[in-house]
Amino acid sequence: MHLFLDFRLKLTNKLSIKTNLVLFLLFLSLALPSPGQAQYQKQLKAKDVKQAVNDVSPTAIKAHMTFLSDDLLAGRRPGKPGFAIAARYMATQFASLGLEPGGDNQTFLQQVPLRSGVVAEALSALRVSRNGQEQPLTYATDFVLLPHMGQAQSQVTAPVVFVGYGVSAPELKYDDYTNLDVRGKIVMYIAGAPTGFPNNEKAYFSSALTKNTVAARKGAVGVITVVAAGENNATWNAYARRTRSGTTWWAGANGTPNTYLPELKGQAAVSQQIGDSFFAGTGSSLLQAAAALRAGQTASINLPVTVSLTTSTKYSNIPSYNVVGILPGSDPQLKNEYVVYAAHLDHLGLSTPVNGDSINNGAHDNASGSAFLLETAQAFKRLPKAPKRSVIFLSCTGEELGLQGSDYFANNPTVPAGSLVANLAIDMPFFFYPLRDIIPHGIQHSSLRGQVEATAQYLNLKITPDPAPEEVVFTRSDHYSFIKKGIPALFIKGGIITGDPNKDGAKIIAEWRKTIYHKPQDDMNQPFDFEAAAMHVKTNFLIGYLTANDAKRPTWNKGDFFGGKFGGQHTAVPDSDESARKAE
Repeated sequence: MHLFLDFRLKLTNKLSIKTNLVLFLLFLSLALPSPGQAQYQKQLKAKDVKQAVNDVSPTAIKAHMTFLSDDLLAGRRPGKPGFAIAARYMATQFASLGLEPGGDNQTFLQQVPLRSGVVAEALSALRVSRNGQEQPLTYATDFVLLPHMGQAQSQVTAPVVFVGYGVSAPELKYDDYTNLDVRGKIVMYIAGAPTGFPNNEKAYFSSALTKNTVAARKGAVGVITVVAAGENNATWNAYARRTRSGTTWWAGANGTPNTYLPELKGQAAVSQQIGDSFFAGTGSSLLQAAAALRAGQTASINLPVTVSLTTSTKYSNIPSYNVVGILPGSDPQLKNEYVVYAAHLDHLGLSTPVNGDSINNGAHDNASGSAFLLETAQAFKRLPKAPKRSVIFLSCTGEELGLQGSDYFANNPTVPAGSLVANLAIDMPFFFYPLRDIIPHGIQHSSLRGQVEATAQYLNLKITPDPAPEEVVFTRSDHYSFIKKGIPALFIKGGIITGDPNKDGAKIIAEWRKTIYHKPQDDMNQPFDFEAAAMHVKTNFLIGYLTANDAKRPTWNKGDFFGGKFGGQHTAVPDSDESARKAE
């Protein structure tokens, strides 16, 4: 303050008193915390909250992780005994903490009806015709088909239109469908979205569901994705291998999910070489089209081929469930609103052996998040008084199958619709060195920024922007299921500051993704820093605590893309519930 006064006195002869007063008030507005931040800091410094934070146990986190990633659970794949054991473990832990059952029929388990589809390859085909001549293709080498969600037998024949990225984003002044009529046609697109899009918006428009929804709305009857070959066809081969193992979704009343698009009679993927062959005779090529797209130009074109997609799908049902525990709030009215913590419990199960090991233990992904969820619940239970809002602890199934468990809960909550106000997802958080900074995915979209900044200041953590936007993390974990229902959400990852000049956090994380992610090597024999793990729990606990105590429910920022896209679905608690609240 003294430095500012000295600076002000030096300006006195040059500026009017009025100007000096404006500068002084401006300085105060920058130097002092906002009223909201000041209130947050007051809450964070309360004795009971500080004690709950100090008691977070690195040992407990390690113990939970050790059990959940044990070989006995065989990788916790939904529908397998190992997942059932893990789910019972979480339910028992919720009960021991004194949480109330938040599942079906006064239990901790919410049934999630998963359905799997696998293409019967011998009964399925993709045929390409040009001027009456059929182009010979080989399954898995040249193309793969995706299971049909709604029909065991499906067939469609139509001309093909290349629609660039397959993106229609008039709000971002871009549309691959400009001046195109794709009604009754099959559209073909490449992966990704325009490079000029903001990162999270790019992630949204890059998703196959977004692209396929647009195609169906435009009148298309099928879609084809072109998959880059990569070095030695590695990218294509990996994609084909995953696709041939089938697709899983949560099943609605008629066996299909809310993402089912009946307009699309077939979905396929082709290799880069086959996709390029479709351009023959157009005067262009797939690579030229891709270059134009990277330069910000649309490259859509009618292709001189007709494609016939015949898909035979075998279905099977997978019994699974979410585990749901509830800490009731202390405020007579706000207790009917809920802050949701979510961490997925499932992993990949068994796979082809790597160095003799076939069990994908999923210690970091995501036994760690499950352990954090339990220790976060423990932190809340240590408080002598619950926060004003209720808190849901959601242990999800099927994240590795496409966010199925969280999406099911977001669409079929076990509490009144409209009562979910915020979500914090915990997934593969990164704790291989001391936690000095966090990467809070989603911070720029809603008022939850205030709670994040207050917590980071209190814990002396820096906030780091996403260092790897190409990973499109924003759409790849359970928080996104809630965002799609209009609920503000955060996904907080550990940052890249190690505090050691000889250790580059960004390289450590990149190397982990390359060598351990989704492999049997993700077990407890990793150099985890459990003090950093405890700091993660403290961070998520405090952000949720502030949110649960805030007089106002979180809101989307004015003009925010995701708030505008999804926020209209998120309404207040219905009148009947409001009346019930007032009667209590």
